[in-house]
Amino acid sequence: MSQLFPKPKPAFLAEYLVQSNSNNIQYAIYFSYLASVVFGIQLLSHFRLGEGVLFAANIPYTLLYLVSFLFALTNAFLLSKLQRFPKLLSFGNAIEIIFSIFFATVGVFWSLLSVNDGQGIAPFTIIMVLLCCSLQGYLSYLLSILVVAFAGLLVGLIWGTDSIDLWPHISIAFSSVLGCFAVAHLVEKTRLKSFETIYSLTNTNKQLQTLSQQDHLTKLLNRRAIDSALKREMARSERFDHSLSLLMIDVDNFKQINDGFGHVFGDQILIDISTSIKKHVRDVDYVGRMGGDEFLVILIETNQNNALQIADRMRDEVRTINSQKLDCDISISVGLTSMQGESVMALLEKADKALYLAKKAGKNKVRSVFSQPNDAPGS
Repeated sequence: MSQLFPKPKPAFLAEYLVQSNSNNIQYAIYFSYLASVVFGIQLLSHFRLGEGVLFAANIPYTLLYLVSFLFALTNAFLLSKLQRFPKLLSFGNAIEIIFSIFFATVGVFWSLLSVNDGQGIAPFTIIMVLLCCSLQGYLSYLLSILVVAFAGLLVGLIWGTDSIDLWPHISIAFSSVLGCFAVAHLVEKTRLKSFETIYSLTNTNKQLQTLSQQDHLTKLLNRRAIDSALKREMARSERFDHSLSLLMIDVDNFKQINDGFGHVFGDQILIDISTSIKKHVRDVDYVGRMGGDEFLVILIETNQNNALQIADRMRDEVRTINSQKLDCDISISVGLTSMQGESVMALLEKADKALYLAKKAGKNKVRSVFSQPNDAPGS
């Protein structure tokens, strides 16, 4: 069955079905517009008969063209609206399946009428060809629709038509169904292969991008990434007149910790501290490792008072690491500043100056500089 209905690998299944639903809806929209034009033209041409459209022989055509035209137009409108709401794509896919069933039915009835008029089953073949390009990811549904449509056509040809020689029509219909499913199967396998290749490459690129922006030890943003984020957020803050605060954090006496307990222990301390810092920031904020034992925190839309509270909570959180490492006293010093229209370099200098004040005050302190770098620092 897996050969008859090819499926993506389990890791790709959810994403493939989401993409399939989206693509199927798009195909159905195109098909609906095409059908509305075709049946609209047929309907206009049919109405040229005048009062003849009400004759018993013409009423089936009138109803077929009219209902198909209205259905196709309504379907295109509904699916276009549903495309704007990703959460409703699964519902849209159900509509697309109903749409396929409806037009398979139209193909059957149109062909029966055509056979009675001595024109063959061309409508059935054309509509089956169009249907074989739809229902990506749902070949079992497509096969069911094709088989039921063929069975309906077969019954209709045998019991509902005046044609004596039915075998040419039956063989053409069977060949159409078989050929359409073969084409759909080939297209599905090609889509699957292409999707899995693109999906794998996309994931690989995402992983490489993450690695290129991530500090290998703490998994925080690295220096390049945090610098880029700071430039971007400062520009956004200035454009929208939003507050932005910066915390520059340094681990107290880290050289002595490394020398006394070893670099492996020191690395673990940096990991624990980065975890403690991240507990007190939001998803919209940025935390990066500047290098060594120095960290930078960008607090988006955060004023001075709130930033000071966050910095104090971080400092207190880091002190709790001591209960796990009883033989080592761990603390951080924090320099705090807020953006006041200066350049990136000037803002970093303010944060660095505030950090120097925290160190000078005895470490395990938070100090701030809110004025311009050339003015007297705040406390």
